[in-house]
Amino acid sequence: MNPEVSSGRRRAILALLAITVLIVVMDLTIINVALNPIQQSLDASNADLQWSLDSYLITFAAFLFTGGVCADRFGRKKTLITGLAVFGASSVLGAYAGSIGQLILWRSVMGVGAAVIPTVTLAILMNVFPPMERPKAIAAWASAAGVAFAVGPVLGGVLLDHFWWGSIFLINAPLVVVGLILMAWLVPESKNPAPAKFDPLGVVLSIVAVGLLVYGIVTGGEDNDWLSGDTLGALVGGVLLVALLVVIESRMAAPSLDVGLLRNTRFSAGSGAIALCFFALIGAIFITQFYYQAVLGFSPMKAGFLMLPMGIGSLVVSARCPKLVMRFGPRAVVATGSAVMAVSFVISSQFTADTPTWLLVVAQLIFGLGWGSIMAPATASLMSVVPPVKAGAGQAVSQTIRQVAGALGVAIIGSILGVVYRSDMQDAVKVLPPSARHEAAGSIGDTLRAVNSARLGDRAPALLHKAVDSYLSGMEVTMLVAAGVALLATAVSLRWLPKTAPRPPMPPAPKPAAEEAAGTPGALA
Repeated sequence: MNPEVSSGRRRAILALLAITVLIVVMDLTIINVALNPIQQSLDASNADLQWSLDSYLITFAAFLFTGGVCADRFGRKKTLITGLAVFGASSVLGAYAGSIGQLILWRSVMGVGAAVIPTVTLAILMNVFPPMERPKAIAAWASAAGVAFAVGPVLGGVLLDHFWWGSIFLINAPLVVVGLILMAWLVPESKNPAPAKFDPLGVVLSIVAVGLLVYGIVTGGEDNDWLSGDTLGALVGGVLLVALLVVIESRMAAPSLDVGLLRNTRFSAGSGAIALCFFALIGAIFITQFYYQAVLGFSPMKAGFLMLPMGIGSLVVSARCPKLVMRFGPRAVVATGSAVMAVSFVISSQFTADTPTWLLVVAQLIFGLGWGSIMAPATASLMSVVPPVKAGAGQAVSQTIRQVAGALGVAIIGSILGVVYRSDMQDAVKVLPPSARHEAAGSIGDTLRAVNSARLGDRAPALLHKAVDSYLSGMEVTMLVAAGVALLATAVSLRWLPKTAPRPPMPPAPKPAAEEAAGTPGALA
């Protein structure tokens, strides 16, 4: 902890870093509501749109570990400012992209800058706040990350209602400029005072290994072909390089990747519980947004506002997590939260084309209450075993595991939905021209576009009705899969997370006045 940071300044730093995390995490979801305008403006294919999403995710995951290592070695404040500046500049360039290729490029660069933010902000908090105050600081940080998933679609819907698609990226610019100014003024510099020799091999291996792994997951889910050469090669190559990285780092005297952290059950169970719930969360958001817009016919703005109950629930519970953990322990809180998430997924699996809005709100609120009970206590548990001087690298390992799980969530849950949907629609799309049948059977969005471009007359309503039924069938299966994954997180938490919260060290007791006077120079003069 930096003893020069006053309590008021610590609170200001916490607010600044929480908002910074919110901006970056928000960018994972804000683009979802702008896909249709981007497709029309940039003449993009469905595959192009998918890569505008995935390019950010791949580079974000690939550079997490590098950002943490650089922060601990070269300075957390410098690394955070650099990452935020890269994120802001590439956001502006992405907003004015003249082609889908340019947008994909700048989204990739945005991911590189964004990768620094979640890791380094938490590392700074670990060094700014004393042990007694860290649980509350981590809870506020986790609240911002949770709320961001809901704020992204809402803000995106509002902006698209008034401006062009590039506004969802341009909005980052003024926020980043203000953030950089406040960061330079408020945040103290910190780093590992005794850094190990720089490990370029470990850094390069981590980028290539995680990048290949996430690329393979993304392409496998995108094409629903997990045995193709590209997908299988990337997955096998990524796994082998991850194994090589672990072997090399475990034999180094002062490694960038502390393999010992993974053997600590408090660290690995906390990371695992978050990763499993993140898998379910990202997959469920992906499915739910299509349900709101394609099945219920809601506008992007209305679909975005329906995510707000999740953010409110997450915010309310996250703020109370430190007290809940002190009373019931991290094991009970995280296990309960993941079980509550499973309940929300089971409710969502029964949604129909006529489900009332109030029930959608209730399901999202339950979802948020569950998620808010997981992030803060699990993060506090895993970070309690990481020395503050290595906070950046330690958090980077956990964040990388989480992002890989998120990529798996979209890819696997999307693949399951695609299999169910296509099998249900194979016969129904035969009313379309032969050249349009294969693509139209792939997703409900493709079916709707095919119906709009084909002249089906009175056969169109029957095909649309079948598309909705097929999507709901796929949604039922995938939501139950998400519920099963959340219950697995419950089992992991009950088995390996600690029953009681770690007790922070107590500050030294003040010396008695007589003893203090006796030890003061000149006291006996």
